[in-house]
Amino acid sequence: MRLKRNRLKQYHHRTAVPKKDNEGNSFIQYDPGTPMTAEIWPAGGKLQAELYGQKLSYIRNCRIDGEYKVQTDAKGKISYLFGTKAIREGDGICVYVPGESNPDYKIIAIRPYRHLYMELEKI
Repeated sequence: MRLKRNRLKQYHHRTAVPKKDNEGNSFIQYDPGTPMTAEIWPAGGKLQAELYGQKLSYIRNCRIDGEYKVQTDAKGKISYLFGTKAIREGDGICVYVPGESNPDYKIIAIRPYRHLYMELEKI
């Protein structure tokens, strides 16, 4: 099953990199954005309403078309590879902002169905 072309738009994926400042506080910095084509729509339904409750209005669903491979690193983190691009939970997606600015949504869940299905939460 393919995704409808009129629903697909171009968004920017930004990889999250954990860093520490001079005082030892940790923070997240995002790498430059890489374009990706995806379908994004608001969350809804009984199951997601039970999962997220009051936060449901800040959740978006995302579906990416294409072949992907699952890869696990030494720390046990799972990555989904689209060619040279790796997508992980915690990465940022620029949905309503340009790709050069900080992302406005982060990936909170990835479900590897036929298409890569993700849930995004507003930052």
